[in-house]
Amino acid sequence: MMQDHDKALYDQLLPLYETEGFDDLLLKLTPSETNPERLLIKMEVRKLMSACSRPIDLRGKVVGECRRYFLHGVNHWLDDVAINVYHRRLDIYQGNMTQGLWDELHNTANSYRVLQRQGEVLATESLDTVETVPLRFGHYLSRSENRIQLSTRIQAFLPDGTEVNGSTIDISNSGMQVKLPASFRYEAGSTLIIYFPQLGDECQLPELFSGLNYRVVGVELNVNKDSFQRLRLRLVSSTDCIKKAIETKSAKQDISALAENEDKFLSTRSRSYEQVFLEQTPSLPLFFCGNQLRYSLITEQNRALWDYWHDERNLPVIDKLFSEQRLQHLALDGLTSSETLVYCFNHQHSDKTFFFSACPTELSTELRRLFWHIGSARASWRVLRVTMAKISEEDTRRLQEASPAYIDQIEELTHIATIQDLTLSAVNSDFRIPIKPKQPSRALNQFVHRRDPISMIDAIPSALAPQRKEPRYQHKTGTILIHHVSGELHGETIDFSPHGLNLVLSEPFSGSKCQEVAVTFTDLKRVDPNAPLGNVPYKVVQISEDRMQVKLSLLKDRHSKHRSHYLQRLIDHNQHKLLLDSEKMPDAPLLSAMHQMLLTRLSVTPYFLLRRGETLQVSGIGTNYPGSELNRVLHQSASAGMISLAPVLGEHLSKYTNAITRQRNRLEQVKHEFYVAATIADGVVIDVTSRSLESFQSVEERKFFISRAKKRGKFFAVRNWMHPIESGGKWLSTETTEQLMKLSTKRAAQLEHEFADLCVYGEMSDITDEVLMRLEMG
Repeated sequence: MMQDHDKALYDQLLPLYETEGFDDLLLKLTPSETNPERLLIKMEVRKLMSACSRPIDLRGKVVGECRRYFLHGVNHWLDDVAINVYHRRLDIYQGNMTQGLWDELHNTANSYRVLQRQGEVLATESLDTVETVPLRFGHYLSRSENRIQLSTRIQAFLPDGTEVNGSTIDISNSGMQVKLPASFRYEAGSTLIIYFPQLGDECQLPELFSGLNYRVVGVELNVNKDSFQRLRLRLVSSTDCIKKAIETKSAKQDISALAENEDKFLSTRSRSYEQVFLEQTPSLPLFFCGNQLRYSLITEQNRALWDYWHDERNLPVIDKLFSEQRLQHLALDGLTSSETLVYCFNHQHSDKTFFFSACPTELSTELRRLFWHIGSARASWRVLRVTMAKISEEDTRRLQEASPAYIDQIEELTHIATIQDLTLSAVNSDFRIPIKPKQPSRALNQFVHRRDPISMIDAIPSALAPQRKEPRYQHKTGTILIHHVSGELHGETIDFSPHGLNLVLSEPFSGSKCQEVAVTFTDLKRVDPNAPLGNVPYKVVQISEDRMQVKLSLLKDRHSKHRSHYLQRLIDHNQHKLLLDSEKMPDAPLLSAMHQMLLTRLSVTPYFLLRRGETLQVSGIGTNYPGSELNRVLHQSASAGMISLAPVLGEHLSKYTNAITRQRNRLEQVKHEFYVAATIADGVVIDVTSRSLESFQSVEERKFFISRAKKRGKFFAVRNWMHPIESGGKWLSTETTEQLMKLSTKRAAQLEHEFADLCVYGEMSDITDEVLMRLEMG
């Protein structure tokens, strides 16, 4: 059928198919299309007009009684709706039974297939299930004082002297949120003079009539397109009259207690969802001190990306990705944020791993195509997006107040980088569409990373929980390590556990990570010749930069259980002689400060799904204000004050989550790529069409969709990532729930049930630039 194309266009072309005027009409009707696009239209017309002699039998497939009709030499069973469609559309198809007419008769409005599909949408993906109130990430974390919800009339004078009237939404000692007429323009950073005539009368404070200076710190997106603009203001005037007014109002009414209780539920819910995001996102956050990469935050979901940037010694080399030249562009003075794509792969040579990376701005057309051809054919091929944001003085000041003991560490931080892995194996062939240049592959040697020196970046677990599977004990005892290349190396233990070993060797170790070695505990064997500690098989985990120290883990075989039990008994019997090697836990205040900085700088759109009975429902979508362009489409496509996943996932939420929510053969994660065409008029989204990558039959069809979307409005490419959530209730601590129970048993129980029903974490990334670059369309 003629999906995603103008039906009116085809209705004009089909009657003239294979006539002399067809090409002229096509050219006249598609003046803005390119020749390849016109070719695709002609191919679609040819398919729709191909002869079809198959009988049509709609019995049991439609609502209504079917009768026999002898049409075009074939017996058909059609109902009244289908026969009316047949007579109405027959002339369009030149009086013949064609594939296009056959498809239309099978997809009438009363077809069970159509009705069932619509019924599934209504039952499982209604507006109630794909729309939700947005979660403002970092909103409560950034507050340094309590606010109360108070609506009072204000008069505001703009910098040019214009007087406007509005009202407050909430107010605190040093700031407030107000509603002012949307017909005026408000600039962030400008100063307004605010008068409080109503509050001044109620509280008998003359200073409220004299005008207070407020600075505009935020102009929120007017997603409702109503007549009011919401502004966030900070008090500039040095006065405590607002504090006195709040105290007076709170004394007359219990406004403060009500606002505080409501605030506790909202902030607890937001913080719990923020914690889910911080520990479930596959993005890798990095923290810089000037030009030096200092910290990385590691979760179970981004560990694969962190491990990718380790060489054959299992030493981190991700800092080489940020060369001095790249940092000059990403962390340019005056920029608050910047981003770039990075293409990467690695190459094994002489048992060493060499990493290659390049940004689009570093590549000429020929070099880019050569890089794509050589890199995308390898399993190590990666397409990354690096987003870098500057840590402002305001961030530092607020974080110092929250973590005064860590002022020095916080003041050293200058930038945050977030790395997203945009790689999708299904589209790797796109990079090999252009003809491979004749340049030799050695032309890419300029993009290889230096191997040394190694910068030992602090890999901080994002969760305050022990990472070691078992305790380690410091002890020195002689060993012999045997490796198929290095031979026999003498050494001694630094620390050990029942399943792990840390050795210092007398000579450099020439092996690499994951290789197998055999270790004999010579000193312990002398004490107990029958001990199972000879030629114990271990796997190499990490090698030091000078190759004199190796970390090993016990290989699992039929004897490993016996060996680990022996080592455990040895530890138990000698506890008084062994020194526990304590695991270094991350500093909680510093970790909290890092989390706060990440939550106010979202580079993705995280969302959360819960299951209520058989229905999946969106429980939350994380946003920052002002949001990204994609987020604005999600806002404008939803009801007032809501945000929706419908523009991207459309009617198929259950379909895309099935792979990670089913009981059998459940996948740990899924990735999808969506192409979204948004028709925009006067800045308002009036129509959105979304198609998944799998729905396109060819690259040409994708390019056609993109070109038409760009001509009609805006094109977005979206990478959707999903991961199952186990035991969602763990994100609400028992202590927190008990405190909320004292305020409202019903509200606390609702919150408990909401998190217990969480089953999917997902996030969307706007990858429009990557897709256009990959398809060489921009």
